Amino acid sequence: MFLMRTGSWNNNSFLLILCLTGLCLQTNGITVLIPDHVVSATVDESAFLSVEYKCSGIPTIRWKHLSLWGLKNIMTWEPDNYQNISESYENRIQEYRNGSIQLSNVQLHDAGCYVVTVTDEVGNSKDGVIVLNINEPVYKDLYFVVIVTTVLVTISTLLMFFLWICNQCMELFKMKRRARNVNGNLNIVIVV
Repeated sequence: MFLMRTGSWNNNSFLLILCLTGLCLQTNGITVLIPDHVVSATVDESAFLSVEYKCSGIPTIRWKHLSLWGLKNIMTWEPDNYQNISESYENRIQEYRNGSIQLSNVQLHDAGCYVVTVTDEVGNSKDGVIVLNINEPVYKDLYFVVIVTTVLVTISTLLMFFLWICNQCMELFKMKRRARNVNGNLNIVIVV
């Protein structure tokens, strides 16, 4: 509280905060390091969720996905021992010895928070969180606009051509009618 009231940051305050942060990151012999807390990927690409851990003994690593639809288990595994991957991620996930995972063919529903939990043999655990943003490619929208515009231009060109043909037919019809009227009027004049 003293730091908050004075509002000043000196070297001792900085060291105190650094030590407290170090204590939070290393809990009961488990250290979890996440280089990138926010990862972005595009639809149909792969997303690499990087994590490194240090743990005494054989760790158990659990990945979960937190989204608008709730918390969903992705996988649980021990390095070189066993793995349990949920059905919806079975063909899309690759795990690495350092605890990282690569999620292939990401879709918009894959966006959200990914929680990794490293647990040692005694039961102590440490969590880390990565936020995955999924971007929709712009070219799909542009492709749709180009196709719709092309179809509309083609239809309007065909309609204009049809109207021109109708106009030409009407002009021919009017010319023939006038010609008949002129011939009909001449016959009347000659007869009278």
